Amino acid sequence: MGAPALEQQLARAVAELQVLERALSELQSSIAALRAVLSDHENALDLLEELRARGSASNLLIPIGGGNLIQAEVRSIKEVHVSLGAGVIVKQPLDQAIELIKRRMENLNAALRTREEALASYAQRANELRRLVEALYRRLSEAQQAGKGGQPAGK
Repeated sequence: MGAPALEQQLARAVAELQVLERALSELQSSIAALRAVLSDHENALDLLEELRARGSASNLLIPIGGGNLIQAEVRSIKEVHVSLGAGVIVKQPLDQAIELIKRRMENLNAALRTREEALASYAQRANELRRLVEALYRRLSEAQQAGKGGQPAGK
């Protein structure tokens, strides 16, 4: 294979690798965001189940952000105000709210698995492309050196 063909093949491999690296970065960001949302749901579920187990009034420290907490008293846990998204919040009985959170967590876990599988597949392809780029670069360098070796020293 001549130097121009090697250069074309190298350019295509580098372009594909750059696209894959952007996709990998986006997938990693998406995975991090999904893990954060999943963690929020796990915390909500843990708290609701703890409150259900107590059954009566409870004093709690409630996080308000930035590592700050306030003390609050929960008098009743019969209903939970549940976000449906887009700023819509509805009241649901405790058991229904817990089931909704569990279903959301199942969906989040499925989305997380899908993205992690794609990440692994893309990472494997990126590694293959890195090896190809290195091999093509070596071959191109060798072809260019061989081309220079046939010329007289002064030219």
